[in-house]
Amino acid sequence: MYIYLDESYNLRDRNKKQFISINGFAVLDEKNLFKKWKEYRYPFIGKRRIHANDSTFNDLRLKTLKLIGRFDLTLLSVFQIIQEISFKREKGYFRKNKLDFEKIYFDLLKVLFGKLKLGEYKSVKIIIDNRKCKGGLLAKKTFRKEIKKFLKETHAQTKIEFKIQSSTTDILLEFADFISNIFYRAYIKDDEKFFEDLKFKMVQIKNPLK
Repeated sequence: MYIYLDESYNLRDRNKKQFISINGFAVLDEKNLFKKWKEYRYPFIGKRRIHANDSTFNDLRLKTLKLIGRFDLTLLSVFQIIQEISFKREKGYFRKNKLDFEKIYFDLLKVLFGKLKLGEYKSVKIIIDNRKCKGGLLAKKTFRKEIKKFLKETHAQTKIEFKIQSSTTDILLEFADFISNIFYRAYIKDDEKFFEDLKFKMVQIKNPLK
């Protein structure tokens, strides 16, 4: 199994819902999906760096929805409203009344991985999009080490490879970025109908950090 993940969030605009989400997909036939997405993105190559937030690629976002509907993959999303995160000191989600994004991100990943039945597979490859860590390179190394430790402890019989890399180095991470952007737009608008239409092929976890 192959799992690709990217995060999307709103922490600044108080006029809209403030949340953190991690979104992406799991797929068995990675090669076929790679081929399909490569075909879809080909007409957009050369315009500029392909990125879901860029309005230049609105048509590719539509193609993403088309591919989601056609291809045999499982959509993944874990979503947390900021105002509903536990303030209990032992949880550690706030330090000096400031949000600890890294801790929340780490625990959301743990919740998602715990929900997935990774133990049913002999091997799993997990790739998440690279991002800036507040603590720099050392914090990123610690984060990677702790996630690997968690996966080994919870799925000892499964060979799990965990990577953090840029979406510019893997077009399936780019695909996950487009999925995450689409989910972000649905979350920010409280578009429950959008997710209702996808529930038959989706693992979605809402507000687990209460």
